[in-house]
Amino acid sequence: MRRFIFITFLIAFAGHIIANDFDFTKQIQQYGDEGDFYRMDSIYSLACRQINYSNDPVSALDLNITYATYLNSKRDYTKAYSILKDAREEAIRLKDRKYSSETRKQIQQSEGIATYEIAYGLWSSNKLYEAKKFTDEAIDLFVQIKDTARLAESYNLSGVIHKNLFMLDKAILMYKEALKITEYQKDYNLSAIIISNIATLYNELEETQQAITFSRKIFSYPQTDTLAFNNQINKISYLCNHAILLTNGEYYHNALDSLQLATKLLQENMPAGLKLYVYTNYAKALYDTGDSRSAIRYYQKAISYKKQTQNEYNIANLDYLYGYMLFQATDSLQQAHNYLSKALAFYRKNPSIMLTKSLLALAEIESKRNHPQTSYQLALEAYETEQKIQHKSFHNRLAGFEAELETKEKDLKIISLNAEQAKNKAAYQTRTYIISSILVLIVLLSVIIIISLQKRKVALKLKHSELEKELKNKEAQSKLLIGEMNKKMTDQYLKGLEDSNEHISKELHNDVCNELLAIEMQLKQTSAGRLATQLGEIRENVRNISHQLSAPNFSNISLYQMFNLYIEKLNTLNTLTIHPYISDDIMNLTIPSENIVEIYRILQEIISNIIKHANARNMYLTVGYDQNEVEIVIEDDGKGFDTSLSPNILTSGLGLKTIKERSYKLQGECKIESTLGKGTIIHMRFPA
Repeated sequence: MRRFIFITFLIAFAGHIIANDFDFTKQIQQYGDEGDFYRMDSIYSLACRQINYSNDPVSALDLNITYATYLNSKRDYTKAYSILKDAREEAIRLKDRKYSSETRKQIQQSEGIATYEIAYGLWSSNKLYEAKKFTDEAIDLFVQIKDTARLAESYNLSGVIHKNLFMLDKAILMYKEALKITEYQKDYNLSAIIISNIATLYNELEETQQAITFSRKIFSYPQTDTLAFNNQINKISYLCNHAILLTNGEYYHNALDSLQLATKLLQENMPAGLKLYVYTNYAKALYDTGDSRSAIRYYQKAISYKKQTQNEYNIANLDYLYGYMLFQATDSLQQAHNYLSKALAFYRKNPSIMLTKSLLALAEIESKRNHPQTSYQLALEAYETEQKIQHKSFHNRLAGFEAELETKEKDLKIISLNAEQAKNKAAYQTRTYIISSILVLIVLLSVIIIISLQKRKVALKLKHSELEKELKNKEAQSKLLIGEMNKKMTDQYLKGLEDSNEHISKELHNDVCNELLAIEMQLKQTSAGRLATQLGEIRENVRNISHQLSAPNFSNISLYQMFNLYIEKLNTLNTLTIHPYISDDIMNLTIPSENIVEIYRILQEIISNIIKHANARNMYLTVGYDQNEVEIVIEDDGKGFDTSLSPNILTSGLGLKTIKERSYKLQGECKIESTLGKGTIIHMRFPA
């Protein structure tokens, strides 16, 4: 019934058209603007019977292009492409006919609009390379007829296409061309949109300062109607976007100022999604500047608008930021886990760098909840995701470089063809100059591309090494903790050894020596003189052992003096010949007395081993100082030993173990070299 009524309406409408001069194009625009595509299609079908290229070519072009433009809005790209292609070809044919200058300009303009709309439809259908070709043609056409308004739109579309092709430098160039025109025309609303696109691209190229500079330019434009509702919404969006760039540049307080202004501009009747976006970023800025309490309050404000918001990305971003802040600033691990899990579910469906961040945050939470296996799995997934994202980004950028290279190669081919045509008219020197210029240009382009690819490769390696560095830092911290524990145990062991030696020394000196002296005196009074002599020797040996065990006082003695005193003492024993060499640098060296005691004990232990076990006649002592290290070399001509029979010579005896422990306490090292029948060399180094 409804269809019958509409057909009746069309019959009556057709009679009205015949009786009156009717503008089909305006009627199509009216229904297209209202979204009444059914009536728009009907009007177009009726108009095609009345207007054609034979009787009114300009009106026919205008009708077809207008209708196809609304088909693009309707996303009926296939039908729109067919109509636009025919209209464009017809416009090209009509240009060869004789018309007035005004009519010719209208035909050229129609050709340009048709070409632009074809490019728009192809871009919307993700046929980017074809769209790029038609956009370039549209730009050339609008330059010829000086249609600056549509030229700006074409440059802007070209920027979008190049961005999608990852030809970011070319995209920025196209956006800047569009910006020049819109600023000249004082179309500041469109200029602000273009600047936002440029700032986003600079941010993707990690040129944060450039991004901030361009974004700031938006706020220098004159404000035409500051109280208009849409203008207020746009201003809030620009303030938020600018604040995000400031945060990326670590200008946290400036970002906070921008977001404070944005929150003040918010009105009750503004979209819930905008409020969620503003409050989320404001809360993050508060957290970045250390105000966690206020941050929680604004995150909760943002959460109150989640159900009314359709932008899932902003919701996921809110869940991630709030969950991560709860983990870092509060004890609410379960609540933080819940929010981060929601964000992770979205990021897994829509992979980005945020997927890696959310996985790492959850890994930290699981580690804190004593779930190491789950934490490890999440961290591993984060690492693998990061590799995939970086790999994809690298290949996208590489594809962009290849596309740019292909474009430049085509330009070079054109230049080469022009040069070929000029060869017949130019002299030999002129031809040589052109060819040389082309070669230089190729070399420069190759160098630029190689440098750009190398920079991306280095950036990829740096990001890859960051995770390895973090793991190595954790391993180093573990080793440092173990080292500190070993040092404490070594200190306790050596302190106990000194206390034990001191105790034994006192016992030997006060009890055993005195008793031996009493026995010796009694024997002297009797006839056992020889036995008394042996007993005296035993008493003297016990006395020497007592003195050796007793901790010496080196509080007022330098390292150089200690060596000389000890050498003098060794010479009095007449057990072996000492050949000392002590560098003059040691004389001016000042080290703590407790370190001198440790060196003294090491020397005691080594020389005691030489006297007891080596059967040596000579001992060579060399002490030097080089590059902030004391170096001690002790060599004997004793019987030596086979080191291959002692796989761990430094721990095979109590004395040698003590030497190792004391060397470790001095933060030094001790090496032993020995050959059976050729003596032993002990080499020690420690910082001073």
